[in-house]
Amino acid sequence: MMNAMQMPMSANTMMPMMGMPMMMATMQCDMQDDGMMCKMMPAMGMDMAMFRNSADMVAMMMNCGMPMMMHCGNMSMMCMSQAGMAMMPMMGMMNMMPMMGMGMPMPSMKCMMECSMQGDAMMCKMMPMQGMNMEMFKNCCALMMKMMECGMPMMMSCNGMPMMCCTC
Repeated sequence: MMNAMQMPMSANTMMPMMGMPMMMATMQCDMQDDGMMCKMMPAMGMDMAMFRNSADMVAMMMNCGMPMMMHCGNMSMMCMSQAGMAMMPMMGMMNMMPMMGMGMPMPSMKCMMECSMQGDAMMCKMMPMQGMNMEMFKNCCALMMKMMECGMPMMMSCNGMPMMCCTC
């Protein structure tokens, strides 16, 4: 059994496309009653203007209904804006869920996400989608925060634009 580091993390979704900008961000998450609030700041060496442009692009993509995929360890989350959800029937979403090569289904969360730039940080609020249990959502978020505290980066991609967030 390979450890997580050696596992091919569906390379095509994770690898930046030809010369695709890769965003590096630090992330802090707080649980709130109805969801999780994440604050992303540019990582050291990342230009603020570039971060802001990239963050705006992600927010705009999500407003256009593009889902954002996140992976942390073996856990995947799929986040969409409310506009995107109204557009996309739930049936289609099930087929988009990535499976690890082992054929074992991973826990996959589906959540709603709203992102906006506030000052020099991007604030993202994640809430569970209809049909997703709040308790389970909180457990998954707690797990993700714990993974990140342990230094595991979170990979996000939205329409091929990769972002890597860590708590560093």
